[in-house]
Amino acid sequence: MKKFITFIIAVFITMFVCGCDEQKSYILFNKRPITADTITSESNINVFKPNERIYFLVTLPKPVEHKSLLIQVIKVGGDTDERLGYDLVWGKRIKLRDENVHYYTDYLVFNQTGAYIMKVYSRDYPTEILTTGNFYVRN
Repeated sequence: MKKFITFIIAVFITMFVCGCDEQKSYILFNKRPITADTITSESNINVFKPNERIYFLVTLPKPVEHKSLLIQVIKVGGDTDERLGYDLVWGKRIKLRDENVHYYTDYLVFNQTGAYIMKVYSRDYPTEILTTGNFYVRN
């Protein structure tokens, strides 16, 4: 019985000590074009003004097999209430080039204020979200 309890304790300790080392995808928003200098600057923010360029960077730690992404931007709620409903306001299929299979960068411009969610899917697993990011457009 004592060996069994020791075995169970060893299994639990192993499960808690051996953490997952899996890297995740991220979305980084910025007011300036994404470069090596601006990637760590204070301009990384998720609150923007209407008609302002919203630069974003999607990181991919592991290259996707089919080199194809789907990016969707969903507006949460109405103009005054950010709790009710969802509207798909922008979507784009992206074909990744060989030189940038670990990231994708682009920009968006929205003139309507509100809360937005950006979702990134891979063609490899189209029902699983690779990453999400929230940003806001406010006056």
